[in-house]
Amino acid sequence: MSFGLAALLLIAGEARADDTHYRSIPIGAHAIGLGGAFAGVADDASAAYFNPAGLALDGTHGLAGGLTINAWERYELDRALTQPDGTANATAKRGRTVPIFIGAVLKFGPKDALEQKKFALGISVLEPIFSSGGVFLKVEAVPLALTDTYRVNDDDRATWYGLSFASRLNLKQSIGGSLYLSVRKLRHSETGLTLSGGTPAPDPPGGFVGTSSAANTQSLGFKAFHFVLRFGWLCRIKPQLQFGVMLQLPGIPLKQTVNSTSQGFVNDNDDPTVPGTTQAYFADGKVNANLPLPAEIEAGLEYWPAEKVMLAVDASLNGPVRSQQRVETSGPVGGVFFDSDTSRRVIGNVAIAGDFFISKKVTLEAGFFTDLSSAKDVPANPDRYYNPQINRLGGTLSLGVNVAGVALSVGSTFIYGKGDATGVVTDLNNLAVDYTRTQATSRTVYLHITGATRAASDLGDKTATGIKKRLAKKKEETEEEERQKREAEEAEQNGEPAEID
Repeated sequence: MSFGLAALLLIAGEARADDTHYRSIPIGAHAIGLGGAFAGVADDASAAYFNPAGLALDGTHGLAGGLTINAWERYELDRALTQPDGTANATAKRGRTVPIFIGAVLKFGPKDALEQKKFALGISVLEPIFSSGGVFLKVEAVPLALTDTYRVNDDDRATWYGLSFASRLNLKQSIGGSLYLSVRKLRHSETGLTLSGGTPAPDPPGGFVGTSSAANTQSLGFKAFHFVLRFGWLCRIKPQLQFGVMLQLPGIPLKQTVNSTSQGFVNDNDDPTVPGTTQAYFADGKVNANLPLPAEIEAGLEYWPAEKVMLAVDASLNGPVRSQQRVETSGPVGGVFFDSDTSRRVIGNVAIAGDFFISKKVTLEAGFFTDLSSAKDVPANPDRYYNPQINRLGGTLSLGVNVAGVALSVGSTFIYGKGDATGVVTDLNNLAVDYTRTQATSRTVYLHITGATRAASDLGDKTATGIKKRLAKKKEETEEEERQKREAEEAEQNGEPAEID
């Protein structure tokens, strides 16, 4: 056994393709400041995702957008590598990510008693999964002048393109639905170069007796398409109290494939008097894959205890995912740090937040939420790699300013998590490799800017007003032309000369 396994383990935390958390990426505009407690609020274009029924509310028309920057993330793995001579821990950092949300809503149809149009049509684009990272490590054993290097990379992004429709049932209730096309691209690769073996050989020929080298690359490129249906209902129970429910059905798979590639070479040099032999290998294939999307139900309340205070509470439940192979092939693929099982457990989360209107121009938003992991329990004596089961707690704090009709909200989201992970135990003397359950912690800080939701709404109001004025003017001009035409026809019938303005 070479030291390459140590390098592998040190980057396990960074290399994970972890889709076991459903609230790890801030989405939306107003929803970001509320920590996702938005199913009962749903008062901007991001309602298309959180509760489509909210699109029918007054004031949700126009544009909304948000930009989130993952400024800092640290992942620490205790007892990452255990050997007979000692134990090593590991720390990994993740690079920046830029998940997005943008949406637009158009109102149409007849008006109700409150002068609100009955129907709403929306489009939105969002990224509920966005992660990218990779680490290169080099491990040297000075006494034997040996070198091991290993690189693991993961890029995982899901982009949802949606069309939404909502309708007001009456003055208190509305319903809505969103149809999303989910396009997910996941790439996982592991590359290693190892020099291992015995003692220096005399010149000529030099080198090492019993030294062998091996290089290998394993990569998986997933591409999955799903239809995702989300339905919502919103009810104004009292003037100060509103209740909302959102239901997402399990994703409908359209096409799921993965390109699997393995390549490398092995060079043996057991005899110093004989040149080493090199054997190359390459395998490439495209097979079916499984990247399922679970069902979800979310319920929320919006409550106004005072004129300048709004509180929101949400509870969500994500359904289970049955056990399947992510890659439909008979042999192992993906490398040492790839969880090939799709199984996910039922998980629930809560969020509590509030808006505090300091003045007409300044608003403070704060929230608290859980982001529990749906990953399976890591056994005490695992026989393979398991995704970390890290349960997280998060908080948000945002400040909104509205000056001269332009609104902008800037804030941060902080997430801390701790749980079980998979470590590696090696015995170099007996060439034994095993897995073990260990502990891991994660810390994440997001910086986000929500793109002038209220300003966009104002822009929508101004645009709608301008359109109304132009339509009214055109109507007046048409009516005037018709009046003149009628007067000319009447004058002609009476034998009088027509007067033309």
